[in-house]
Amino acid sequence: MITVGQVVKNKRQQLRISLDVAASETKIQKRFLQFIEKDEFSPFESEVFLKGFIKIYAEYLGLDVKKVLALYRRTNHVPDTKDQDKGNKQDIFKTKRHRFTPQLFITAILVLFSLGIIAYISFQIYKFQTPPKLTIIEPQQDITVTEETIKLTGKVSENASVEINDVVVERNEYGDFEKDIKLNEGINIVTIKAKKNNNNVLETVETRKITYKKEEVKQEEIPQENIIKLKIKEAPAWVKLDIDSENKIAKIVEPSETEFKIEKTLHIITGRLSSTEIYFNNEIVEWHSKSSTGVAEMQCNVLDGKITCD
Repeated sequence: MITVGQVVKNKRQQLRISLDVAASETKIQKRFLQFIEKDEFSPFESEVFLKGFIKIYAEYLGLDVKKVLALYRRTNHVPDTKDQDKGNKQDIFKTKRHRFTPQLFITAILVLFSLGIIAYISFQIYKFQTPPKLTIIEPQQDITVTEETIKLTGKVSENASVEINDVVVERNEYGDFEKDIKLNEGINIVTIKAKKNNNNVLETVETRKITYKKEEVKQEEIPQENIIKLKIKEAPAWVKLDIDSENKIAKIVEPSETEFKIEKTLHIITGRLSSTEIYFNNEIVEWHSKSSTGVAEMQCNVLDGKITCD
């Protein structure tokens, strides 16, 4: 069976209100709120105080007070107050019948009526002079984000207006409000004000410190393009050139310069070594032949922008 403690605790968590905030705003000590949420009622001095705290807590959470108190009576077998009062009155009439008079009854009614009026006026004055309640649900305090826009949500008490960074924000009939905040790079201080009757004195102020850091966009690494340059100088030479297992030249080449892209391998045979030069990324590749004339052959591999030859 569901209990009063479960109802108020679930509602508080649904509203994202901490026990510290609830205790501060209801003026009820945190330990008493914890007792109520745990359905531990023995620590309370009397039934009157307990019901009073349950009523205040239920009103604060926006619950139906009558239903909450009825649930408390059902789950804790509390006798109906009307029956208790009726029994008490019958006992009074039986034991003190000779002392009860119409004049005493009228006086008691007048006193109670006057006390009720005084209490009502005092409550209205207190309510009028008390700053409005303001609860910020999101974002939390002192956070760092990587998005330029963040949503701020909260709740304010009735008959109060809301301003975020001095700009009025609409709220619904239940006091809920939200607004998208555009952030500047670095530290942003967002100020939220709740004003009652447009009175700067009766206002509640909350702030949020939000740090906005742009995400670093990683530039895609462009693969290095390696170039082979074949240079024939002074006299023609017969050349066979294979790059990446594909034949590029197999003929007599007149003095000239020719460039090719290379990825992995190079194989070259020249019939006149003295006229043939090979460059890799504009750096000359040394032949391993001991003779400066005649036929020469070379096999090379390219890795990480470097060339090695046999």
